[in-house]
Amino acid sequence: MPMVWVVGELRHRLTVRLGDAHVAQLNALADASGLSRNDVVRRVLLSHQLPTAESLQDIEKLQKLQAEQNRLGGLLKKTLTEHRDKADIRRTLAEIERTSARIRIVIDGLARPR
Repeated sequence: MPMVWVVGELRHRLTVRLGDAHVAQLNALADASGLSRNDVVRRVLLSHQLPTAESLQDIEKLQKLQAEQNRLGGLLKKTLTEHRDKADIRRTLAEIERTSARIRIVIDGLARPR
């Protein structure tokens, strides 16, 4: 389960001195994971996994597919309420099924260990 930090819980500020190589590594981890440097340090301290750029791209794909699914659901509702012909309904349903299949593929990819 991901850790969620509430600002009120973060009461302690630490000052840490790092060498150039350490800062470069921290910056690289933050850039690759899409997290802030603070979040990277917290996750590393708590032994949480850092997201990869690939997993962030997969999440973006899922968000786009979800938006497409929502659009198709609205289109299906409109088609059904306007009493269109069965061919229109079948085309819309087929498109929804294709989008659902793409969503399942992305989710399966996220579930596989990397």
